[in-house]
Amino acid sequence: MDSLDFLKWMAVYFHDDIACLRVALYLMGTQEPGGKIKATQVQLASALKLNRVHVNRAMRRLYDLKLVHMVDRGLYQLNPQLALRGGTIEVEEPGRPAHRKPAVKKVDQLELIAELAEDPTVPAAFTQLSLPVREPKSPTEAKER
Repeated sequence: MDSLDFLKWMAVYFHDDIACLRVALYLMGTQEPGGKIKATQVQLASALKLNRVHVNRAMRRLYDLKLVHMVDRGLYQLNPQLALRGGTIEVEEPGRPAHRKPAVKKVDQLELIAELAEDPTVPAAFTQLSLPVREPKSPTEAKER
């Protein structure tokens, strides 16, 4: 699934949960190369003009769906199978003089997926994402599909 398919899936799946949809879209829009997002729930709530309780509930739902993984407090990883912003990221090189420009590494989606799959701190369910299918709620809605 690429990010465009994911956006279509979100539009259908979160049709009745606008807060969750807004949080997911905001995370996608603020990700750094490699899918990392540096933000606290308080910052997300402020940026989206939502109550922190709604952001907390939305994040919990996104965790449960394996769309987001919390790396550390205030640092999230967007599942790279869904939406990945390409580019370069800075990498630490031991012994590199501080006055020199930092080394950079190009972000490759397949390499990142493999790297996360090998990381024991990343839940297996996150790396082996399987999106749920939303069942139609009414006969009319079923016909529209």
